[in-house]
Amino acid sequence: MKRRTQHNNRFEYDEEGRAIIDMTVSDDSSFLSVYSKHASPVISSEVAEFIENSTRSLPPKQALTLRIHSDCIDGREKELYRSAIGEYYSEKYHAERNELQFNFWAVLFLTLAGVVALVLAFWVDHHIWSEVIDIAAWVFLWEAVDIGAFKNRESRHMRRRCLSYLSMKIEYVPLKNAQKEAE
Repeated sequence: MKRRTQHNNRFEYDEEGRAIIDMTVSDDSSFLSVYSKHASPVISSEVAEFIENSTRSLPPKQALTLRIHSDCIDGREKELYRSAIGEYYSEKYHAERNELQFNFWAVLFLTLAGVVALVLAFWVDHHIWSEVIDIAAWVFLWEAVDIGAFKNRESRHMRRRCLSYLSMKIEYVPLKNAQKEAE
């Protein structure tokens, strides 16, 4: 069932309202990364880049279905690839969470440093150093605003997107069926 919505008519949606991301795999030899942090395999950066680029125009909380069209993926690999996608985005989610925690402390420190520098600038009033301290104070405060307002937004956006990837439904369709549908 093909269903389109008003917010993004470039995507097909399944009956659950999930945006369908079609991916054709004619050779799965590089689907998994040759490196992994744990014993569990992860997807290659090319596969992750494809998924992320394909979903860039969707809202971060949009539910997804990855429909993989392939004739070279067997039953064992289907489960392995599903697990590798989950492992990759789980790690990415935790990295973004750590980034947000670091940013929180950076914003707090920079804000305090800016306020202390402003107080110091008023105290040192009428000296050349007061201007230098004043400039440093505003730099600290601007950096705190930049991290708090803009960089944290990006991290929260990526965390939400990672959650969508982690809950992404994965379907495997024979490549021959996809070619018939296209005709």
